[in-house]
Amino acid sequence: MKVIFLSLILVLVSFQAARGADRAVVDQVLAVVNHDVITQSEFDAIFRPVYEKIKESIGEAATESQLREIRLKLLNQMIEDKLVYQESIKLGIEVSDVEVEEEFGAFKKQFQDEETFEKELKLSGVSVSDLKQQFRERTAITRLHQHVIRGKVVVSPEEVAKYYAEHSGDFVQKDQVELWCITVRKNQEAIQKGLMDETAKEKVEGILAKLKKGADFDKLAKAHSDDASGAQGGSLGWMGRGDMIGGIDSVIFSLPEGALSDVLETERGYHIFKVGKRTVGVTKTFDDVRDQIRDVLFRQKAHLRFLAWMEDLKKQSYVSIR
Repeated sequence: MKVIFLSLILVLVSFQAARGADRAVVDQVLAVVNHDVITQSEFDAIFRPVYEKIKESIGEAATESQLREIRLKLLNQMIEDKLVYQESIKLGIEVSDVEVEEEFGAFKKQFQDEETFEKELKLSGVSVSDLKQQFRERTAITRLHQHVIRGKVVVSPEEVAKYYAEHSGDFVQKDQVELWCITVRKNQEAIQKGLMDETAKEKVEGILAKLKKGADFDKLAKAHSDDASGAQGGSLGWMGRGDMIGGIDSVIFSLPEGALSDVLETERGYHIFKVGKRTVGVTKTFDDVRDQIRDVLFRQKAHLRFLAWMEDLKKQSYVSIR
């Protein structure tokens, strides 16, 4: 459950509230944003879960320069979030207590019980009032984006048609085949030196002989395949043309439905493939992808509009990093 809580805190980084008034007088001020401040303890409360995520993904390998860059990006994000929330107040964007309680209640339901929730809340260093304020600000900022950014973005039919014409290759659905595989790995020396592994080859050829006599592919894959797919009877799911390394790809797509391949060798081992159903690739029509393209263009325009709006907002504001 701790992961769930940290995930929420990470999401709320973009909506972090100004809570300088709640901090101790001795708390160091990192930045002044108009009439608000960002304190060290406020920053640390956000940075801690971010740092934990970094350690999970790359261990302790992050250098001090990388951490400095992450800290600076996070501080700049917090500054922008404060500016946006301040602007939402100026525009009179309101979020009712009822809405806040509904969102807070939905969040609490993710926890096993009240005791677990209270424990995780305490460990995070975030109070109930802080959390509710974050929900309030997140909703206010979302509404500001809708009012100032998204509500002003228009994507014309001509733009959508132009994008389709210029990116038609992006909408080609490749030939696909349903595929199963049995893999027998080479020994480590053979892999390292690029040699043949006679023992592995003999084993896989014996498996192929059994398959040709009608043995069950699923059972043999589970019993003998060294690939992780063996646990699923060798199923690789659907594979597209070009998804597999050269030689294998051309062989697979030359086989009819239901056919078995011969033993195919790669640098890591020997493989037998079984081909299932096939689909022929087609180019999706404009009507098929019209809405998808519009969404792409809308997001691009909204992002650019937000960047310009934020730049203008910063010019009108007082921001000082200490």
